[in-house]
Amino acid sequence: MSPRKKTKIDKLSKQERTETIKRLLKQYDYKSYISGKPIDLSESRVDIDHIVSLDLEGVDDEFNWGVVLYDENRSKGKRDLQLMKYLYEFRQDKDKYLELKREFTFGDALENFFPRRVKVKIKISEKIIKIHFQDNGNMKILQFPLLKDENNEEIISFIGILPYKILYHDPAINPRSIVDLEPMIEEFYNRNPQLFPSLATLEIKGEEEGEIKVFDGQHKAAAQLYLRANNLFTRVFVNVDKKNLKKTNFRAHTTLAQIHFPQLISDKVGHDLFATDFQNFIASSENDKESERLFLKSEEFAPEYKNYLKNWLKYRALIGENGNENRILKFVETVSARSKKYPLSYNTLSKTFLKLLYLLPSDDKLSVSIHFRKLELKNLRKLMEIYVEEVLEKKFETKIGIFKLEQKIRDDPNSIRDNHLLAYRMCRQAAMVIWIGELKKAIALLLKTNDKYRESEWSEKRILWAEIEENDWKKIRNMIKVISQHKVWKYKVNNEVLAALGSTRQSDWRNILLNGKLPGREESFFSKLNDTKILKNALEMNK
Repeated sequence: MSPRKKTKIDKLSKQERTETIKRLLKQYDYKSYISGKPIDLSESRVDIDHIVSLDLEGVDDEFNWGVVLYDENRSKGKRDLQLMKYLYEFRQDKDKYLELKREFTFGDALENFFPRRVKVKIKISEKIIKIHFQDNGNMKILQFPLLKDENNEEIISFIGILPYKILYHDPAINPRSIVDLEPMIEEFYNRNPQLFPSLATLEIKGEEEGEIKVFDGQHKAAAQLYLRANNLFTRVFVNVDKKNLKKTNFRAHTTLAQIHFPQLISDKVGHDLFATDFQNFIASSENDKESERLFLKSEEFAPEYKNYLKNWLKYRALIGENGNENRILKFVETVSARSKKYPLSYNTLSKTFLKLLYLLPSDDKLSVSIHFRKLELKNLRKLMEIYVEEVLEKKFETKIGIFKLEQKIRDDPNSIRDNHLLAYRMCRQAAMVIWIGELKKAIALLLKTNDKYRESEWSEKRILWAEIEENDWKKIRNMIKVISQHKVWKYKVNNEVLAALGSTRQSDWRNILLNGKLPGREESFFSKLNDTKILKNALEMNK
């Protein structure tokens, strides 16, 4: 690799550099070019760099230089100051919205940049669509040819460059978050083209008025907003069947796997697809004659509704009927498959707590299943809240996170607090699947012994279809305490043992927890942890 070519900045003498910094600071109101933070030369260490890089045809002269705080410039790598300024602005917006709610969407970004967007007036003929809108007091008209799908002539659309000021977001079809937007901002900043249009709908209502709502390609759309674009390359579906469009978009992100759908968003979309039709079915049915299974057997509904049922149940357990987010989500990575910050992945949550749901269609009368589904969701939400209280809250610190935690323990056992380590290990998927399985059996044994199940077989697959009283909840809380008190979670000493505890295999953790043995060793090292022991010790706590 050839050495970087020296620029005029590199050639400045110490005195010239000092004088240049003072001139630039005065020009930029004594603020860092990236963050806008105030700079006091008597206290702050600063640096000079190019606003637009020379690779992007930026000029190597003072009018293309900016002053920034030293740490901001050292952490940016090869990115120039202008890109870092855009990324800093995005991070500030993202953090602001995540403090208010869990999501940060294209709709939020639109509201930031174009708070006063306008609806459009439409004139449509067989071949042409004309869009009328107000722009700074003037009426503007855009005209596009209409396109018909050869396979389905009822699907009509047009493609064009549309001003952001007439665009809205449609979270009902695709509610994806844009918290992972930075790579896309950098992609467009480097002058790479938008290869595919974003997708939107236009529903024409009375007086030919409508809203153009973007439902896919939000990352492209939002990234260009942060780069101060005024227009977006978009394909717009006109008066389309939104329910069918939603299903098609859902399949594109799941079954067809064109683009990864984060699992929480996948569950939300599946939930929405299922909920409306199922509620209509309930409203029009005789509840003593119909069932969930009969609903799914209806010719009107496609086979994927079996999966939508699962999406519906899981999303309701986490978000609640009134949008009341369960506290466990504060500790779950819902955007990426992996995290350095949160102890739980959404995939782990799906394979552990959400597996306690009865995810198959019920054959019971609707009057029965509706009642017990509500109980099941209420019970699971409470169980997850108890877990948060006993294991995660005031124990796990997201600022420390999970990155290379086992390695840090091996390097220095005192570097990580015991409670943080406990929370991390109890949330690791391989271990959690095993102990949740034992907790499930212990809860079922407790409730069955206390005659809580309407049908005895429910204790095997429908363990939360029960009226759980406060005294039972005390015992269940004790079960989680028993599990959390096992010494495996805070163990820090022997490197051979620590290596075993770093295993990602369920078979290893089954041996560690159920048999007390390390992988490949015959002697017991830990005490055994199984359903009968969990229940027995939990009951003894109540005495």
